[in-house]
Amino acid sequence: MVLSCRLHIAQRAMANIIILLILLGSTGFAAPRAELLWGIPGASPVSPTRCRPRTLDDDSLHNYDALSLTADLRFSVVAHSVSGVATIRLTGAADLPRVNLRLSSTYDIDSVTVVGLQHVASYAQQGTDSLQIDLTPPLAAGDTIGIAIAYHGTPPQIDTWGGFRFAPESGWRPEIGFSMGDGLSLDPPPSNYNWLPSYADPADKLSWECFLTPDFGTVATTNGSLVDTLRMPDNLLRWHYVQPEPISTYLIFVAISDYELMVQRQSDPQILNYVYPSRVTQAQTHFSNVPAVLDGYSALFGPYPFARFGYNMTRIGDMEHATCVSHLDQAVVANHAYDWLLFHEMSHMWWGDWVTLGDWRDLWLNEGFATYCEALGMEIMGGHTAYQDYIVGGIYPDARSATDSYSIYDPDYYWGATVYQKGAAVMHMLRELLGDSAFFGALREFGQEHAYGNAVTADWQAKLEQHYGESLDWFFDEWVYGTRYPRYRLTYGLFDTGFELEQIQTSPTYFRMPLEIRWYDGDRTDSVTRVYWTEPVADQFIEIGEPLPDFFPWDAAVDPNHKILKTAQVIIEGDDAEEQPALLPLQFAITSVTPNPFNAAATLRFVLPTPTRVDLHVYNIQGALVEPHDAGTLSAGPQHMTWSGAGHASGLYIFQLSTPAQSLTAKAVLLK
Repeated sequence: MVLSCRLHIAQRAMANIIILLILLGSTGFAAPRAELLWGIPGASPVSPTRCRPRTLDDDSLHNYDALSLTADLRFSVVAHSVSGVATIRLTGAADLPRVNLRLSSTYDIDSVTVVGLQHVASYAQQGTDSLQIDLTPPLAAGDTIGIAIAYHGTPPQIDTWGGFRFAPESGWRPEIGFSMGDGLSLDPPPSNYNWLPSYADPADKLSWECFLTPDFGTVATTNGSLVDTLRMPDNLLRWHYVQPEPISTYLIFVAISDYELMVQRQSDPQILNYVYPSRVTQAQTHFSNVPAVLDGYSALFGPYPFARFGYNMTRIGDMEHATCVSHLDQAVVANHAYDWLLFHEMSHMWWGDWVTLGDWRDLWLNEGFATYCEALGMEIMGGHTAYQDYIVGGIYPDARSATDSYSIYDPDYYWGATVYQKGAAVMHMLRELLGDSAFFGALREFGQEHAYGNAVTADWQAKLEQHYGESLDWFFDEWVYGTRYPRYRLTYGLFDTGFELEQIQTSPTYFRMPLEIRWYDGDRTDSVTRVYWTEPVADQFIEIGEPLPDFFPWDAAVDPNHKILKTAQVIIEGDDAEEQPALLPLQFAITSVTPNPFNAAATLRFVLPTPTRVDLHVYNIQGALVEPHDAGTLSAGPQHMTWSGAGHASGLYIFQLSTPAQSLTAKAVLLK
């Protein structure tokens, strides 16, 4: 799911919409989940919640393996109602006197019956989201039954993002009913229990079959492939879908609206998009890169794991429901400003749906992977330069802006830049460390070994180590289980044979890394690049090593190829310091947007390699220009500009910072 916000190099003013309203920097949202939530003007902020590990053992009444879930449901967008029967088939792992499911207590239970074996079921609703079903006699270990729950009611709102909800017609947007599988303020996040009885542990995967009967004249869609439609006696259509591959229940999705079907591919896999009639023309351009990137991901990760893929326009944001992504309708525009969002959610079909996190502590295996895949999508479409630009401009700035004091693994807050952008940066650094052959080989094997199952962080590390050839504890201890990132300060005296390298970050984590340093001559016309292994200490002295060719270094660049998430400062000392060239940044870059979310002003910090004219244009989520600002000509070096949101509505704002040669884009959320 896209919940993250990050800086993104773009050539268009409309650039991207942020994934969730979340992740923009500190402990706020991030683009998800599933993934893009976001930026809804007037929406309430989500309170951070402590992630707790959730496993099957946490619930003593979940001594069973859920095998399949079949639902025959009638949805009325007009009456805001859900009714029907859901049948869960399960096998007892031990003698089982009671089955505990989640279903909002606002529903009326019409009946609970047992299918298979000679059991009688009684039930109770204790708690706001708990349904207890007692079996007489108890289900014996190894036996399999089906439990059919007939119910009706109106889905309650349980979260500002997750669960099933209805939305009225609004301008070009038709009336709609749809679900979002994750709740941003729920712990654990799964939120489908406000419309579907289920058990939501991500490690208990099941197949899904659904018969959907919506209002007359509307289209119903859910996971899997459409088997048939049947005209009912009351003239309503009953839509029959089957999802045979096992998925976690938080990935189940339904939507009902006035959709038109956009077919991009008939098979291998089928690509179907459900779009509003008013957005068919825009959708042709908006989704046009999808088949090429889907094929590119298949080449990198392994064959696409399902029979169907596509996007379904909905109101709130994006989430990677298996085979059918819930996609923010406002993002369907006649350009490619939101390709990053499409690529993020598409990659979840592998990393999140095919291979699913083992428990919620491992969320970065879903979201960090998918955020990194945004850059891979750019590489598939535009080559390695486009990939590198996206890492530098679309991932690193948000990862650095996050001030979180917790790690990627087992985070205090699920939906922030630590999990999304820092997780993506970790994947980029692993690729640089192992090389393409070993990294993508490990990724393909990791997928095959956990196909249609679950994985945890230790599984990913072990697979990488097989290809790296030695332990990666040093890397994972720092980057995955540690906090923040290195802030290097290199001090070098003219004519010295070595240099001092400090790590000046205030976090308790220091980093061991292979660090490239590029040494320059006095006018930067000649250079040489060397790799030095830094140690996880605050300060070390490093010998330059073999003599540099034909010049003494007058300047240096730390990690010039952006292989490491970091900041760096270079200090050259010596008697001739006044003759040294100014130590200026090598490229135009946005370094941070703080605070994010903000109220009422946001400060955009950036660096300029040369004096140049700078313009700032601020756009709202619809792409409308809300304020232009001509900053004039600024000097080289660090700079900043502050924008006040006073007089503007809460929501996502896009900052386009431009010089005559280049435009960069950053995103931030105004919360009043």
